[in-house]
Amino acid sequence: MKCGSKILAKTLIFSVGLVTAIPVVAWAYDLSTESTAVRIDCQQAAAQADILVTPAAYAFAAECLLTEVMLGGARDNKDQSKFARDMAEAALTLTPDHQNARLQYAIADGFITRETGNVSAWMKKLPQKTYAIAQAYRTDFPDDPRGDALLGAWPLAEVRKAGGGNARKWFDASVADGQTLYDTALEKSATDPIVIVNYAFALLALDDADMPTTDVARDWLTRLESLPTETYLENTLKNYGLTALAKINDRDAVRDYCGQFLDGKVPG
Repeated sequence: MKCGSKILAKTLIFSVGLVTAIPVVAWAYDLSTESTAVRIDCQQAAAQADILVTPAAYAFAAECLLTEVMLGGARDNKDQSKFARDMAEAALTLTPDHQNARLQYAIADGFITRETGNVSAWMKKLPQKTYAIAQAYRTDFPDDPRGDALLGAWPLAEVRKAGGGNARKWFDASVADGQTLYDTALEKSATDPIVIVNYAFALLALDDADMPTTDVARDWLTRLESLPTETYLENTLKNYGLTALAKINDRDAVRDYCGQFLDGKVPG
């Protein structure tokens, strides 16, 4: 974590009050510097960002909001993702090249597209817009494996949503495209449990016709067993991954489990 994010996290924790037990984390990185931490009220974090009016504060609020979406804690995934995108956009208005704000904007836009129905998404060309945003982030920050992973998630999500044939016809998306990009991300960061779990779950959530084998997902999830974790998010996702691994021989059960996670629900 960058030093500025650590300071901001401590400032927001102090400012908005504490709720014990669950630390707030984000897809990008853990927002806590301690092994046990506090939960930040994300609505209060957004209000605090409006007081501080800094790109780091707005990006932090967006990250917090999107973490709740990812881990199934949002009341309405689409509405909260739109709010997070607004926070990221506020940061970018102040500093257009703010990396974390760019990342959170891309993640939020992806969640919004995910929550939109197939026909509406197709008519509004939302998948193409989401792809362009993720591609721009990857182009501007080529050393960040999260850019590769974001872009890799896109075609796999379209295949899951529309089926392999329609995904190729409508969006020029394929499983192979997603795997290539995720593989690139993991070449840069082969021990990142967040990328590993998102990759494996994206594959396991596909229909058998689009992903007839579990070999790739099984291999990556097996690696989690000996992989150390440093943050609450990493530990949570490692546990999710090992649960999926235990279900992997039952395709219907593991597909349902992974699909719940990818849809912003607590898998069970």
